[in-house]
Amino acid sequence: MKKLEKEGWFCIRSAGSHSPIDIIALKRNFLLGELLIKFIQSKKTGYLSPQERAEKEELEKKLGIIIEVM
Repeated sequence: MKKLEKEGWFCIRSAGSHSPIDIIALKRNFLLGELLIKFIQSKKTGYLSPQERAEKEELEKKLGIIIEVM
């Protein structure tokens, strides 16, 4: 989160939620007039168990989003 915040992102953390999304990051692109949104699952090693991967992929498909793993 600190890295994202230094890059100008506003971050919302959902600690302990046990959901595929741990952080939602928002940033306004003033040049294009867009609101940028990142959905992030935080993992120290970057490894997702098969169950976590399945839950992530199901939510991505359901909402039409991409969840980054960082």
